[in-house]
Amino acid sequence: MFRQFISLTIFVGSTAAAFAQNPAPGHGDEGDTSHAPPRIQWEKIAELPPLRGQAKHPGLAGVFAGAQEEVLIIAGGTNYPQGVPWKGGKRAAWRDIYVLERKDSPTSAPSFTWTDALLELPEAVGYGASVSLPDGVLCIGGATLSTVRDTCFLLSWNKIARKVEMTEFPKLPKPLACHAAVLIKNKVYVIGGTSDIAMREATQNFFVLDLNQRGAAAGFVWKSQQAWDGAARIFPVAAASLEDDEESILLCGGRNPGSDPDFLIDLHRFNPVKNDWAILGDVVDRQGHPGHVMATPAFHVPPHHFVVVGGMDETIIRLLENNGREVKELDTNQRSERKKYENLMLGNYPGYPRTVLGYDAGIGEWNHIGNFPAAVPLTNPAINWDSQIIIPGGEIAPGKRTPVIWAATVRKKPSVVEEEEVKPEPSSADSVEPPPSVAEAPPAPAPKIPTAGLTPREP
Repeated sequence: MFRQFISLTIFVGSTAAAFAQNPAPGHGDEGDTSHAPPRIQWEKIAELPPLRGQAKHPGLAGVFAGAQEEVLIIAGGTNYPQGVPWKGGKRAAWRDIYVLERKDSPTSAPSFTWTDALLELPEAVGYGASVSLPDGVLCIGGATLSTVRDTCFLLSWNKIARKVEMTEFPKLPKPLACHAAVLIKNKVYVIGGTSDIAMREATQNFFVLDLNQRGAAAGFVWKSQQAWDGAARIFPVAAASLEDDEESILLCGGRNPGSDPDFLIDLHRFNPVKNDWAILGDVVDRQGHPGHVMATPAFHVPPHHFVVVGGMDETIIRLLENNGREVKELDTNQRSERKKYENLMLGNYPGYPRTVLGYDAGIGEWNHIGNFPAAVPLTNPAINWDSQIIIPGGEIAPGKRTPVIWAATVRKKPSVVEEEEVKPEPSSADSVEPPPSVAEAPPAPAPKIPTAGLTPREP
């Protein structure tokens, strides 16, 4: 089972809307808004539905998630159904699959309804990676409570039969968890991660699967690529980027356990045409200090911005980890006092930094775009669902999740807008019974993959 390092996780309709606070001023010539940080509107569109015996879903971290036409698919993940870990709660992994169906209206906002998937995952798994394909959500690797997996499969929504179906995909060259995945031009790239269930060692893996070879018995396999010039990492932050009609991958942050430094701030770009990497510098926060990011949702906003939602407070994490380490010289009473202190810190954990950063690839600068309007969820991917970016809940503090499904809409004209703050959702740690069981099913073809990136809306 993942050690306490991951148990605390990253330790190694009518909706409420809010705008990002105080966007930074634009760059470039006067009247040129192409380098102004994007204006992002956040809204809650749904909450994970309660399972049997639950009054409210406690939320999930480390899920597979993606969009297929009018449905959002969420699967797997972990939480603490019996209570927080510092009070004895054990981490649970889940097999459930959730389907959120969107119904558009020409005269009003879209409505969202949960629909039965009629399928479960073959095993309870979390902390894999996923990308959206036209015919479903490709789920890659992950870990059970005891083993890291190399399995890959496609979850597809059959709109006629109204159920989720599963198709096996080629296995990874090695088991991986806590990695990232990015789709560019019919190719899926997998970055970093770990094969160690105890998370003592990160990898510098960089694999690619060419979807154009789907159906070709010999060619449809994951292949190793030259990795970035930098440290191995778990929980890397990555997304597709589009600059001058050329797509690339931006990679930053993550953690390299046991190394110095272990909290990573480097920023890299991969060019799939030239098949090479470039170092772009470091992540920088709003004060100009090193910006620590890991397991944070990230996405591209045309024409220039790589947006990273949330961060990591290295100081607090190190304080918790150092206090939790065994000290042989301590007697029983001293150990008990240290444990009380640790529990006090965890019980009053302030949440992860809510800063939303944007890297302007056109001029090579980081900007503070604003703050997330509630407790920021980590460990779950950002999903491009037509004209919105979706963040399907996630971990909001050690041992705590949120069931809220967030949507981000990007407006074309940046401007300074006052934020109407949405109060953070209280995270539930109440007990919950396991969900009922179901079955599995068949395949689907592979059309041409659309390019990544969010198309901004007119205000």
